[in-house]
Amino acid sequence: MSGFKNFAIAGVGRIGEFVAEELLKLKPDGRVSSVVILTRGRSDATLEKLSSLGATIVPVDWSSPSTITSALASAHIEVVISGLPVPAHHLQPTLADAAKQAGVKLFLPSEWGSNTTATGDNGKDDFSAAMQKMHKKLREIDLPYALVANGYWSDFIFIPNYSLWGWNVPEGKVDIWGKGDGPISFTTRRDVARFVAHILTTLPPEQLYWKDFSLEGDRKTLNEICQGYQAKTGKKLEITYHPISEQETAMKENPQLSVPFIVAWGLINWDTGAAVLEKNEEKLSNRLWPDWNPTSAVDALIETFN
Repeated sequence: MSGFKNFAIAGVGRIGEFVAEELLKLKPDGRVSSVVILTRGRSDATLEKLSSLGATIVPVDWSSPSTITSALASAHIEVVISGLPVPAHHLQPTLADAAKQAGVKLFLPSEWGSNTTATGDNGKDDFSAAMQKMHKKLREIDLPYALVANGYWSDFIFIPNYSLWGWNVPEGKVDIWGKGDGPISFTTRRDVARFVAHILTTLPPEQLYWKDFSLEGDRKTLNEICQGYQAKTGKKLEITYHPISEQETAMKENPQLSVPFIVAWGLINWDTGAAVLEKNEEKLSNRLWPDWNPTSAVDALIETFN
């Protein structure tokens, strides 16, 4: 047996939408049979779009796990994918219990960033603690997981509405904390979704169960991204460098998992080189799909503002 065919996705606000779209693209050739979107009952443009593409929209009551179990069981769901944002991570244990009761075979918790099974400096132990607690939960109920780490979303991290990271490209201004020479793993959400859809529908289950996957669309320093952007567009960026100590202070002064804490943690890792998923590129999961051909960080930055 190779590949799964029936999928359910919870959380389509950021990454889930892309994963759903890529899975739905595989329906015409029979690689995917169904894609169910679990919602709280509120309709929006994203849900309407996914429905038009062939997804089944199923409202569920998070306070009543039996409604989730029923939805998953009736659709014969094999894989549950969580795209829930950090503020909604408390719902994941409920989703996992419901999935187990429904006979789901694989659970993808909401990771989509760094490798949370690893430990390190700069508060990574604290930041990963909630994720690791979820891993433990899945082991306790014996529901196999697949963990997907992809570095930073290069089609999202630089947008103006997320300028906490210091990028204001429309105004030609960039703030960098530290020297800007630390290598960083970047991947667009579309590329992550394509890769996830590929491995879920081609790899046999035993190659997915209890496995970590590290995807890297590109590896660049902040200085290299600035240089590449200016070279490709001919537009000048005004770059301001700040002491990394400002972010170290922010980590100490803000509650763990608050937005300021997460941003400070990320900016420190960018500066130190701790934002690389695998120092040895040969260990990346990219090798599982040689034809992947992901978008570079510079091209993703340019496409974001076209």
